[in-house]
Formats: sequence, C-alpha cells, structure tokens
Amino acid sequence: MFDRRDVLKGGTAGLAAGWLNLPPVAASASEQGWRPLFNGRDLTGWTMFQQGAEGGDPHHVVSIEKGTLHFLGPHYAGPDKATFGHVATEAEYSDYHLRLEFCWGERRFAPRALQRRNSGLLFHMRPERDRLFPDCVEFQIEESDVGDAIMVNTRALQGPLLGGTPLWPNYLPFLPRTYQEPVIAGDIARQWHRHSGQFERLDGWNTLDLYAFADKAAQLVNGRIVNTLFGMIDRTGTALHKGRIALEFEAAEIRFRNVVIRNLSSDEIARINSGA
Repeated sequence: MFDRRDVLKGGTAGLAAGWLNLPPVAASASEQGWRPLFNGRDLTGWTMFQQGAEGGDPHHVVSIEKGTLHFLGPHYAGPDKATFGHVATEAEYSDYHLRLEFCWGERRFAPRALQRRNSGLLFHMRPERDRLFPDCVEFQIEESDVGDAIMVNTRALQGPLLGGTPLWPNYLPFLPRTYQEPVIAGDIARQWHRHSGQFERLDGWNTLDLYAFADKAAQLVNGRIVNTLFGMIDRTGTALHKGRIALEFEAAEIRFRNVVIRNLSSDEIARINSGA
C-alpha cells in the first residue's frame, strides 16, 4: 500500500486528500470569471435530442421555471414509458471549471419505474446530434453512483486511491499506464470507473464540480473529489481535451440550476498542477 506521506510531495497533499479551494458562485461571480451556460429562461445555446422525436419536445419533457431546468416534471405529457435524451451545448469547451446544482424529483417512469433515479453530465462530447450517446465522458448522476465516470467510446486512466483518496492532480510516473479493457454493448465500448466516497444528498440540492483541462479531469460531489481521470483519449487514441457539454434525462424527474462555467488560465492550471 502506498504511504501518502511518501508519494505526495511538493504541496499536493491537499488536492489528493479530496478537496479543492472552490471559489464561491456569489454576487461577484462575473468578477471571478463565472458565466452562465444555462440562462435560466430558455435553451438558447443548447440543442436537444429526444429518442423517437424528430426535433422539438412533443411531450414537454423540458420545462423551465424560476431559473430551473426541469426534466420529466409535472408538465410532462408523454407516455408512462418515458423517452430518453439530453440537452447539449452548441459550443465546445476545453480547459474549464464547470459547476451546477441538481435535485431529484419524485417521478420515475418505465422502463425504470422501480429502479434508481438516473441522469448524467456528459462532457468532451463529440458534435453528432443524432444519437443519445455520442462519444463522450459521462459524469454519472445516479442514486448512490453520483461521481462514477463512464467512458463512452473513449478511455482514461483512473486516478488510483492513495490512502483512500483519489490521486490528484498528477499521475505518478512510476504507476503503470495500462488502460482498462472496455465492455462492449452494441456499438458502444464503455469503461466504468467507480467513484470513491458517498457525499450526495437524496433530498435537496447537490453541487457538482468538474475540472477538465489537458487530458485529465477531477469530479467533485458537494465539494469533495470522488473521481479523477488521466490520459483521456478518443477511439483513435488521440488525446481527449474538448467537446460539448450535455445534461441527460433518463426516465427520472430531475432539476438543474446555476449551471455555470469559467475558463482555467494557464497560470491557474499550473497552480493546480503544483498543488498551490
């Protein structure tokens, strides 16, 4: 077993211990560089994919009220077997810190009426708009699994646990760089990297943070690092470092709000990499 005191030198212990100094999203958000991805009024800047629908939202899966994006809420007028889909940014993003809040609703639908509520934050997503899962990385949002990382036709090295905490911000040079073999289902090859720690709340709002820069990412749930990814590559073996961002609906009621993003400057990335 690794001794964290031996391998974490140069001031990186605080980051590897599962936390970051997270800048608050407050009245001075614009001064801190935060800007909204979701404007709280409509889906300007976003596209929508819904299985079985040729564009639009015929069953009112999406509603927006008081700055909150609501999937499969009280305005949903579709069948008991709910459609699956996502809304995705038109633009691609790289080297960023994303933050959002989510809250579960009570409604569940077939084919998952008896299963755990499920959604997801997709990032580094390819530009295709005609499928549920373009190649991407999924920051899993599922009851008891919030923070899992699912590589969809992509691959990554998961940061190993050092003393029980996910390795971050740098992959140790003496560790093997061997990619886990994916599980093939249909036309999708998935790697599934499980999160460490249970910090979600089933009732009330949860905050997710995603740091994604170069070919690595850190996923946080309510302020704690629960998963880290290194050496992300696409299906061709090319470094994966940018793409669209999407929010899923998967037969369960869920709400999102305060979806904001800020660029990570080269200076800030250097500070993160040094553990400062």
